Amino acid sequence: MSGKEEVAWYEKPELRNLFLKMGSNALRGYHAPIVSPRTVFVGTNGIIDLCNHLGSFLVPEDKRVLIIVDKDIRKFGEFVAERLKTLKQIDSKIFDNILPDAPKNIIIEGVKMCQEYEPKIIITVGGGSAMDTAKMIFLLYEVPNINLNHAVVPSYFGTRKKIYATVAIPTTAGTGSETTPLSVITDTDREPPKKTIVYAYELCNDFVVLYPEFTKSMPPYLTMGTGMDALAHAMGAYVLTRSNEYSDMHNLKAVEMILTYLPRAVKRGNDMQAREKMQMASYIAGVGFGNVSGGIEHSLGHQLGSAFHVHHGVSVALYLCASIAYQSKATNRFLDLAKQFNIQIENKKKDEILRELLLKLQGFMKSVNCPLNVKELERPKISLEEYNAKIDLMTNYAFNDIDTLFSTRHLGERDIKPIFEIAYENNLDDLMELFYK
Repeated sequence: MSGKEEVAWYEKPELRNLFLKMGSNALRGYHAPIVSPRTVFVGTNGIIDLCNHLGSFLVPEDKRVLIIVDKDIRKFGEFVAERLKTLKQIDSKIFDNILPDAPKNIIIEGVKMCQEYEPKIIITVGGGSAMDTAKMIFLLYEVPNINLNHAVVPSYFGTRKKIYATVAIPTTAGTGSETTPLSVITDTDREPPKKTIVYAYELCNDFVVLYPEFTKSMPPYLTMGTGMDALAHAMGAYVLTRSNEYSDMHNLKAVEMILTYLPRAVKRGNDMQAREKMQMASYIAGVGFGNVSGGIEHSLGHQLGSAFHVHHGVSVALYLCASIAYQSKATNRFLDLAKQFNIQIENKKKDEILRELLLKLQGFMKSVNCPLNVKELERPKISLEEYNAKIDLMTNYAFNDIDTLFSTRHLGERDIKPIFEIAYENNLDDLMELFYK
């Protein structure tokens, strides 16, 4: 895993070009799988339903579950472990050494625990980093000699021989990782470390439990950040021309729900209707973007997060306006997003509608206390000098990010750097120039 190849497959020019050709309508008509979990347990009885389901097919000698959980919410993992044991006499062990952005060295620790314990089910309780870590532990335990840099889409690894099923119980409402066939990890073998994406259909969880009680303790900032991540998933993916009817219906519904319920969840953490709806919106957006791609706001946001340790959801939100503005020159799909913001589009010019959409989006971000630009960031504060010092590296890494391949409008390094520059303040006139130029 560590040293067979320095770069991921999508950073190689010849494979990038091949993959771009795969985005044509002709080839997508040939190969365009739809991926989603087998069963989603929803409601206050969801964890009991899961226990009953697992108990129905695990024979006594196979009743071993590895629970992967963030250390600061270990109590939730212990709650699941207790239910498994009490209801169905299923044993479990807990792995809680989870770090943000799923670094490779932590993944290897989890693989070693699997080798010692030989679990038959992996259950993840946590946010995006925990779920991404769990997916890689699963894959590397099943296929120890895999070179992740060679995991070109589509790849099939023949998993679920050691692990019968994977389960995700999200404790946030935004990442969508519970639904997607991909994992975002940090390649700590590179200097500086770089976020890379491993995509394989087999990484999609078999079962998901949406249990909103686990999200109730999220503080306002985390609620906002994860919610904005879900909004970026839905809006960013919707403007991509690789979208289809299946992804469209999920992404548009997710936008509608997030605009309604995220402000409530941020304002009142104990508003359980808002928590429930946001968890569902996150899941729906995960299915929507997971069957298309993240937008270019993710290409750029990944780099800001890695360089300055900014929360992922906030990072991608800071580039969402720019992502929509830049791509709207090549597509009219942003018009449907404008309707979601109750913008009247009849008898208006495209640039007028786009300007109004960007204003409405920024207004929504303000309403949930999301910074509108890098300059407004407080966690952490980033000076213009610090930002500019890393902008060339971020530009290069963003160009080589897999999500850049899916841009509706061609996106080269010379196009990316101005977007990074604009995002420090995200002035509306500057954002509109991305559309005009």
